[in-house]
Amino acid sequence: MPLEGLKGRKALVTGAASGIGAAIVDRLRREAVEVIATDIHPGYAMTVADLTDADDVEKLSAKVGTPDFLVNVAGGPVAPSREQTQPALPRGSLKLEEVDETQWSRVIAANLTTAFLVCREFAPRMKARKFGRIVNFASIAARRGSDRVGVHYAAAKGGIIGLTKTLALELGPHGITVNAIAPGFIRTPRIAAAGWGNATDAFIQALPLKRAGKPDDIAGVVAMLCSEAGGYVSGATIDVNGGWYFAP
Repeated sequence: MPLEGLKGRKALVTGAASGIGAAIVDRLRREAVEVIATDIHPGYAMTVADLTDADDVEKLSAKVGTPDFLVNVAGGPVAPSREQTQPALPRGSLKLEEVDETQWSRVIAANLTTAFLVCREFAPRMKARKFGRIVNFASIAARRGSDRVGVHYAAAKGGIIGLTKTLALELGPHGITVNAIAPGFIRTPRIAAAGWGNATDAFIQALPLKRAGKPDDIAGVVAMLCSEAGGYVSGATIDVNGGWYFAP
């Protein structure tokens, strides 16, 4: 049964070339939402943009117009670049002393600055329309820390939670909800290629739901937050992790 309030709306989804972003694009399109998909990685029907660059964000907005839904998925523990748009994930843990200033700056930019720039560009248009849904992407790494993805990624995703709460306060009077999703272990193709867990791992068996998450598990929550069903949810960070961690 279709969710109310989605059909005929327009969405901008960043980080849409693969994994969770691609699943969100598919789900919203199945709900009859017009979706503009953007990523630094080229792909079919993809609007290519480097969202760490304010000029690229401005050019993107000229093409997109005013979306009803803004879904900021772009990011990851390894920062992409124009030259390497889908870098491989590290197979081992990344310790504090192994993170140099360049890595720190690039991962913060890829995960936090992108969301800031995109929100700054599109929020005024949503305010003028008196309607909007913004969904940002945090991580379980920001909720409980992580000894795998590194301090730079966890810190960036913690920043997303702060950004989300502040924008919810600022934009709520204009009819705009702002929420974040903190995924747990979601088995995307890139995650699988990096060897980050499989169905026989003790880690998977320790999850209360006894399975890894799927990108569609995240896409369904995004669709709900954008729909009428999510219209009174704002400032929240929703943990989608199979019961791995219960946030305060």
